Amino acid sequence: MQVWNSFPMLRVIPPFLIGVVSAAFCIELIEWDVQLLTIVFSVIATTVLLGIAIAGFHKKEWVFGLVVWIVMFGLGSALTLSVSNEIFPNDLSGNVNNQDGVYLARIEDEPQIRERSVKVIAELTEDSLNSFGKVLLYFSKDSISENLRYGQILAVNTNLQVVENLGNPNEFNYKRYLRFNGIGFRGYVRSDKWKHLSNGSPGFRGLLFSVRRFLINKLKQAGLEGDELSVASALILGFRADLDRELMTAYAGAGATHVLAVSGLHVGIVYVILNGLLKFMDRKKSTKIIKTFLLIGFLFGYAGLTGFSASVVRAATMFSFVAFGKMLQRDTNIYNTLAASAFCLIALEPMIIMQVGFQLSYAAVIGIVLIQPRLFKLYAFNNRLADWAWSITCVSIAAQIATFPLGLLYFHQFPNLFLVSNLLVIPAAAGILYLGFSLFIASIWKPALLFFGFLLDFLISTLNTVVVWIEQIPYSVLQGIDISTSETLMTYAIIAGVLVFIAQKQRMGLYLSLSLTIALVTLQIFEVYEQRHQKFITIYNVRGETAIALFNGTQVTFIGSKGFYNDEQTMLFHVRHHWWRKGVETEAFMELNDSLLNSKISFSDFHISIIDLKSESDKKVVFSNDKIDVAVLKSISWQRIKQLNGFQSDRLVMSSSLGTKSIESISHDTENLPSQIIADLPFTIDLK
Repeated sequence: MQVWNSFPMLRVIPPFLIGVVSAAFCIELIEWDVQLLTIVFSVIATTVLLGIAIAGFHKKEWVFGLVVWIVMFGLGSALTLSVSNEIFPNDLSGNVNNQDGVYLARIEDEPQIRERSVKVIAELTEDSLNSFGKVLLYFSKDSISENLRYGQILAVNTNLQVVENLGNPNEFNYKRYLRFNGIGFRGYVRSDKWKHLSNGSPGFRGLLFSVRRFLINKLKQAGLEGDELSVASALILGFRADLDRELMTAYAGAGATHVLAVSGLHVGIVYVILNGLLKFMDRKKSTKIIKTFLLIGFLFGYAGLTGFSASVVRAATMFSFVAFGKMLQRDTNIYNTLAASAFCLIALEPMIIMQVGFQLSYAAVIGIVLIQPRLFKLYAFNNRLADWAWSITCVSIAAQIATFPLGLLYFHQFPNLFLVSNLLVIPAAAGILYLGFSLFIASIWKPALLFFGFLLDFLISTLNTVVVWIEQIPYSVLQGIDISTSETLMTYAIIAGVLVFIAQKQRMGLYLSLSLTIALVTLQIFEVYEQRHQKFITIYNVRGETAIALFNGTQVTFIGSKGFYNDEQTMLFHVRHHWWRKGVETEAFMELNDSLLNSKISFSDFHISIIDLKSESDKKVVFSNDKIDVAVLKSISWQRIKQLNGFQSDRLVMSSSLGTKSIESISHDTENLPSQIIADLPFTIDLK
């Protein structure tokens, strides 16, 4: 109990987090009367606490603790429900009719220029006060849309559509991701379908964005361009829109993605720099107070330059608690600091807990605090350089131990050479930040600007070369690892048990870890057995494509277009996560060309045919008299719909490449169709 008394925030935050997460997922399933629930909860909580105070139950610690947990759970749930209209904007739902409409839109974030469009997060408004909610708008790319800015008011004519998932097995839940960020609709805006009304009132955030654009221009004036400019903008200022996808993949494979996202590492370096510059203010109590507020102001100003990204706000909040503790001349407990900062951030924005960056950031810091000191004490070096390298190595190992379960859950990969990359990347990141800030300060004198630009360009170019080289080393990254949420929680429980055994010498932690390890291995054995004996067909739902996978044990044969199969990003989004879940080890590809269409494809004793009846094709299709188990209709014209009459198949599956009108025509204009017509994809046929 004395140990727990040292960590009061850690005692109350678990039920609070559980309440937030539970309510976030329940909102999707149940329609809540938020105001009524909030009032009921407030009355019950107040009554319970008054009853405890009057009855003196606070003297019974376990009763008081139980009630506090219930109250904190309810508080987390109530906070999440209070913002439910932002997550599921009912006001906007009532104003969208899936037809072209004119809306007043205010740009809520910095636009992102893409290859063919400009991506904008906007808030639809009725006037300057009332809001319908946030939407995702894609503007046709041209010289005018490329100059869109935060805070501008636009009139847009677009057909807003509800964001829906395609539903493929194990596919990334894009709809839920956007909903947790307050976005439920998206629309496409052509060049002639919008008008700039005013620059609006950019406010403090808009001013910070303007400063960031000004500083990015300074980087350009210093001679940076291409990948060097995009990495500098991302690493120093948090502007990642211009990062090349292949370069980001290389950083991910080398285990160095965290460097490209301004986070606790960057804020920590900024804090050290500022604290050193303002150290002269520690002499007097009055100036020390001023220093503390200056530090906090600079930290959150830097957070503003990065667009108030969640990772930077988290780090700035945590370091603010540390600064306040030092001002009060108290040694702040890092665990309480972490818990308090997390509580404040979640209380202000409950859905932040659903962000992967939030989870990874806190997991990494907790791992470093818990594990790094114990690792570092295992061996001592007399050489200062060796001691510094060992310290960074311990930090990397500790962070990886704490984050690898989440990495496997969300990204399905593990960087084997993370120790090598972090030993090089972390010092380089610090150097880039120092050079970047020096460049901004020296930009008033052009020779100094060009000098620091040359050094910065050289360092970033070297860093990119090293990262790409590490990523290209054979077996530098393990891909295709798939674990479930329950397996992730079991892995963390195993890690926690081992830490308890090492730190507290309690055998119960070791017994817990061994038991859970046995259970996890057993689950894996059953999963592998199922994968070895599986046999099924999945027809995926991919817009404009016919995509079919034939599974036989851990082998898969994919049937689709060559362009789709070679597009690794699209395959990753729609297909590969499913393959990893099913334990695919080898794959084969069959291109969907003329030789494969309108013919019988045999898979064991199962027969499938992919039908293509285009109007421009003069070839008359003659189907075999052999019965086909499943026919997949890839394309058809209304002139040739009659050719489907009498086709010998039990099931006719409508491919994603078909349009809605074609599906309706087939249903009305043919007579002897197969007994089962399947228009809702994805569709899976179990052949066991």
